[in-house]
Amino acid sequence: MFYICESDQNLDLLEKLVKPGCYVQIISNNDYLHPKLSSTVAVFVGLLQNNKTYIIPIDHPDGLNVTKERVSRILSNSDMLYVLDKKELIYHFPITKSIDIQLLHSMVNYEKIDNLTTIDTISALYNKHRQVKDLNKLVPLVKLHEQSEANFEIVKKYIDIDIPEGFGFYNDTATAVFYLLEQQGLQIAPKEFEELFKPRDMKMSVENNIVYSKYNLYNNTSRPTNAFNSVNFAAIPKTQAHREVFTPQNDMFVEFDFDGYHVRLLCDLIGYELTDESAHKQLAKVYFGKDNISEEEYKQAKQINFHMMYGKIPEDKKHLDISQKIQKFIDDLWTVYQNTGKIQNPHTGKVFSNKLPDMNPQKLMNYLMQSVETSRNIKILKNILRTLKTYETSVALYTYDSVLFDFKKTDTVRALHEIEEVLSENGKYPVNYKHSKNLYLD
Repeated sequence: MFYICESDQNLDLLEKLVKPGCYVQIISNNDYLHPKLSSTVAVFVGLLQNNKTYIIPIDHPDGLNVTKERVSRILSNSDMLYVLDKKELIYHFPITKSIDIQLLHSMVNYEKIDNLTTIDTISALYNKHRQVKDLNKLVPLVKLHEQSEANFEIVKKYIDIDIPEGFGFYNDTATAVFYLLEQQGLQIAPKEFEELFKPRDMKMSVENNIVYSKYNLYNNTSRPTNAFNSVNFAAIPKTQAHREVFTPQNDMFVEFDFDGYHVRLLCDLIGYELTDESAHKQLAKVYFGKDNISEEEYKQAKQINFHMMYGKIPEDKKHLDISQKIQKFIDDLWTVYQNTGKIQNPHTGKVFSNKLPDMNPQKLMNYLMQSVETSRNIKILKNILRTLKTYETSVALYTYDSVLFDFKKTDTVRALHEIEEVLSENGKYPVNYKHSKNLYLD
């Protein structure tokens, strides 16, 4: 049954009914618009105790619109909100007391919720007019409710999933960190950006020559992707033309990248000590048995390290202490996984269980390394964001083993020193940096 909630009496009643917990779906002005550029059209609420559903109009011509402040009070009164995308909820309502159902499902079942419904009326409208910024205002409120209600029926079964170990870290900390990273955007030359990157529709992610990216957290390893509007910001081509499209909003870009990041993370896990010298160079000295390493030997060492990390240890290196420790670590992981049906990220408790398909020792090692990398990065980024509160410098882009800053010169070198200390954990994970007037930093 269609319940539109817009009178004071009904709103007061709903505020009481949501108390035990409810499902919430935000309806923005266009489903394809970046949430940074979107506005709230309506909010769908599904009650968990009796399955009754409601829609609250906020900016829709079919309703007596309710203020966002009033809706926020209703949602805040719930003991727990269940949402499909917590990060998107925060864009519309700064409510952190919520559970991301897609994240929960992906952490337990290692797959995405991909059976959500788009009713024919809305699908047809989007096929013809998806470029209309306020398209959902043209969809009858009853149809928006119908689609949301259909999806509520689909996601209800995921709400009952037991919360796994480590979920709180990703649901709360990771979501907040990546929400904040998305706020800055990247300044672009719009004509060149459109020609080179071919976004589906510039209006959906670009405003005032700033393009916004979107970090997706629903991946098996927990490492986020960063793509939106057909542009992959985690894999920007390294050509000069592609890179010069991006320019700082402040004075310059400064990129910090971690030295031999995965090598150092793995050495921490296996108890193999490294100094602050280049990790690849240190291991090259071990591999080749000498102190003076040529450029070619350095390149070979990097290749060996890459193979070593995932269990493909060269025959002529198997006798080395580091090789034996790596192999033992992989073997022990696999033994625990086979005997108990799971292993865990030692820093967050995130579980990799035997629900993962086609698992083998090397793949398991790969998943764990990406998870360890990501969890450390999230903690570091949280500290970076806290440090930058007193500066105008901002984080422009995060890409796994590097962080790009949009640096303000008035922040002085002191800001850079503080950033370096946080990223490196006071030298434990050494970083290198370079700067430029655009993203072509080579």
